Amino acid sequence: MVENAPMKRDSVLPAKPWRARIAILLLAIIGTGWLGWSAWFHSRPALTIKEIAFTITSESSTELRYEVTRREPDRPVVCVLRALDSSAAVVGEVRETIPGEVGEAASSTAARRTVVATLSRAAFVKVDRCWVNR
Repeated sequence: MVENAPMKRDSVLPAKPWRARIAILLLAIIGTGWLGWSAWFHSRPALTIKEIAFTITSESSTELRYEVTRREPDRPVVCVLRALDSSAAVVGEVRETIPGEVGEAASSTAARRTVVATLSRAAFVKVDRCWVNR
């Protein structure tokens, strides 16, 4: 009797490679579909904010120029602008509502110029966040 003899083929369950191949194929199709949808969905965000420039006009005010591009021009957008000092402490904040536009001349991009009142001299101004008002 040989101790290291291989097992007989009859004692192993018969392989069903077609089931594994179908499962792998289905997972690949579902994964590819999800990946395509995810790339398409995230490539067109509801809002895009572009900060153009800011100006420190005085010790108590700053001005920020920015653009908001929205997928749905008829929806109003609310943005929060923050002025920060050199230690990144908030010295001014403004909440601005950009109204929706309707009609043929409705533009998806709104250019804004906003003054932010500050408690002390600001080092920079930024758009902190924006959201679509439903």
